Amino acid sequence: MKAVVTDRDFAPINRGARKKWPKVGVWVLGCLLTVSMCHAASVTLNLGATAQNLTMAGTGPSSTGLGQYVVTMGACNTNGSTTTCTLSGNYTGTTPGFTDGTYSLVTTYPAASTSPLLGIEQSAGSNFFTFSSIPATATMTLNLTSSNGNLSIPVFKNGSFAAGDTFGFVYGPSATCTGTAVPSCDVADVGVTNGAVITGSVTGTATFVETSVTYYFSQLAFGGGWQTTLTLVNYSPQTVTCTTTFYSDSGAALPLPFSEGTNSSRTDALSAGQVIHDQTTSTATQSVGGWAKSTCDGPVQASILYRYYQSGTATGEAGVNAELAPTTKFATFAQTNTGVAYANPSSSATADITLTVISSAGAKLGSTVVHLGPLAHGAANVGPLLGLSSFTGFIEISSTVPIISLSLNAEAFPVFSSLPAGDLPASTTFVSP
Repeated sequence: MKAVVTDRDFAPINRGARKKWPKVGVWVLGCLLTVSMCHAASVTLNLGATAQNLTMAGTGPSSTGLGQYVVTMGACNTNGSTTTCTLSGNYTGTTPGFTDGTYSLVTTYPAASTSPLLGIEQSAGSNFFTFSSIPATATMTLNLTSSNGNLSIPVFKNGSFAAGDTFGFVYGPSATCTGTAVPSCDVADVGVTNGAVITGSVTGTATFVETSVTYYFSQLAFGGGWQTTLTLVNYSPQTVTCTTTFYSDSGAALPLPFSEGTNSSRTDALSAGQVIHDQTTSTATQSVGGWAKSTCDGPVQASILYRYYQSGTATGEAGVNAELAPTTKFATFAQTNTGVAYANPSSSATADITLTVISSAGAKLGSTVVHLGPLAHGAANVGPLLGLSSFTGFIEISSTVPIISLSLNAEAFPVFSSLPAGDLPASTTFVSP
C-alpha cells in the first residue's frame, strides 16, 4: 500500500451532538499507485480502544477564535535522536484479509521533550481539529498485523499527508481533563483554554484504499541440501517496501534462516533500482518446506530460486516467478518425478484439491484428493503421490477454493528446472471431468 497525505481538509467521522462525546480530528489516506497491478479496494476498519492515551493540551484561541492544541500521539519514548509515539489496539473489519488483528499508529519526529504536532479546531465550538503544523521530518505510519501478515501504511511522510479516505479517533467516557479548569471536559473547551489538557484512551475508524501488490511463492525448501533465494527487484524510480511472510506445511509461522537472522517474516525497503537476492543459510541435514507471500506497496519483480547441493556442490537450480493471484485450476506437463507444490492462502477456508494425471494419449491414469487447511502447504513428486511407477503426460489440479501451485521438472534429477506457470481461469473445462 502506498499512501502519502497531501490534503489538509478533513471530514469528521461522527457528527453527533457536541457535548455527547469529546471527539478528535481525522487523517486522510489515498492511493497514489496507478500501475495495473494495484488492487484498488476500499477497506474500512473499526479501531478498538487504544492501550495508550492520546493527549491534547490547549494553548488558547487563535486570532480567529479557534482552539489550538499540542497533540501527543500516545505513549512516547526517546532514543537520543528520535522520539517515537505509539497508539495501539485491536481492529475488526469485513474485508477479507482485514477481518481482525492488531494495529499501531506510530509517530516519529526529531527528539523533543514536547510534541511538535500542533492542531487547530475545524470551526468554532467543534470537537474536531486539523493539524496546523507538523515537522517535515516527522512520520506517521499505521501498522496492521493479522494472520495474513503485516502491512504498513505511510500516513504522513516527507512533509505531507495523503488525500483520499478518512481516519479518525474519538475519546471515550473515561477521558479526563487536568490543568486549567474548563466548562466541559471536551476537545472544544480544552482548545480555547490555555493550560487545559484532555487525555484518555480513544477508539476510531479508518477507511483506506488497499493498493498493495501481493506476490505468492508456492514452495520454499531449506536444509537437506536445499537452499532458497528470495529475489525482489525494484525497477521503479521510487522506494518500495515489501513485507514477506513465511508459512510452514501446517500454516504456522515458519522461521527462515537468512543472512541477517532467522525470522518468520521480513520487511525490505528497496530504494529505486535496489535488488534483494538473499539466500537461506541452513546446513541442517533435514529439509524443511513451506510457502510465502510478499506484500509490497508498489510493483517489483519477485521470484524464488531453488538450488540443490550434493557434498557441498550445487548440482541443480531453478528460478520461479512469483504468482500474482490464486486460482482454482492448473494444468502442466508432468512425468513420474515431476515435483508439484500447492498452498492455501486463505486464512479461514479449507481447500479440497483434486490432482489428476492424464497420459500423453489423453487417458486418465489416476487421481487423488488432498485436503489443505487454512494457510497450509503440501509438496510431492507426482508419481509416488498417485502410486504411478512410470508415466509421461500432464497433471490437472482443481481446488474448491483458490490456491497457488507450481511444478518443477525433475526427469534428470539432481538436474531440474521450472515448468511454465500452469494457472488457468476458474471457468476452464478439463479433459477429465
